[in-house]
Amino acid sequence: MKSWPIWMVLGFLLAMPAEAVVATETAVPGQIRVPKPRSEHDVSQQYYVALLRKALQKAAAGRPLPDILPVAEMEQGRAVRELQKGQIIDLFWMGTDRDKEQQLRAIRIPLERGLMGFRMLTIRRSQVEEFNQISSLQQLRKLTACQGLSWPDTKILQSAGLKVQTSPVYENLFKQVNAGRCDYFPRGLHEGQTELRERAALYPDLVRYPNLMLHYPFAIYFFTGKQNETLAQWIEQGLEMMITDGELLAHMQQHPLTAHVFPLSQFSMQHWLELKNPGLSPDTRNLDRRYWFVPADFSASQLDKNLPAIQPERQRPEQHDMQQRKH
Repeated sequence: MKSWPIWMVLGFLLAMPAEAVVATETAVPGQIRVPKPRSEHDVSQQYYVALLRKALQKAAAGRPLPDILPVAEMEQGRAVRELQKGQIIDLFWMGTDRDKEQQLRAIRIPLERGLMGFRMLTIRRSQVEEFNQISSLQQLRKLTACQGLSWPDTKILQSAGLKVQTSPVYENLFKQVNAGRCDYFPRGLHEGQTELRERAALYPDLVRYPNLMLHYPFAIYFFTGKQNETLAQWIEQGLEMMITDGELLAHMQQHPLTAHVFPLSQFSMQHWLELKNPGLSPDTRNLDRRYWFVPADFSASQLDKNLPAIQPERQRPEQHDMQQRKH
């Protein structure tokens, strides 16, 4: 076997591209770089950043906490590429699918217990009567949805035979439905009300339709590059500890993005339309009720009775564990 002079080996290492060096790095950085908010109206950013900070604190075990630094605006397709490179961002929260979980390090804990898969429709006020006539997927297929270009939801809707108009720019989706270029914009249960309130002056004719819910199993995960395994394990451990102590659910019940969905039993929809999610990985599909809301939780569930939105911190961890076992 041929041996190489040490000077040649050192020269080769120095000439390696930056991304190759990054790919070998496993230490937790002093800063965690994340994308900036999608727009000035994007209230979800603070929810996920605050949850990330809590998870890091929960499992710090004496380690210094890294700063969380928003550095650049980017849509999901670019975010996946940048996480793989590890040069611009270190972490992002995105809807999961099989491809992302193969390309990146997924932290497989739903950050809002699957609420993103419970979809209410943002529509024009003038279309309310038209939507009152819809009670099946077959009828909904006559209309067109708006969705993000790189969002996993787009493929979910298309696989159900629904027509979809896409845009890579988040704010443009509101413009499209307002202008009639599409008929409805399916939003996570916790998103629509807040989004419309933030944009009331821009789009006064947009409303959330109250009588129809789309549902498919869907989760938002934190993702890192595969080179950031140490960071991923730290966050994963912190989130697991938060679930055990009831703190993740308390975060949901207290944060403005999600607090208004409790009690879940307020959403007694006239029509529920179930969709399949063909992009779910086996690892996501097999997550248990410790992590997920399911449709049964919307029928005066134990979660509503025992975990009020007001002062959820009074609940003791052992109470939360007992409730989870009941489900």
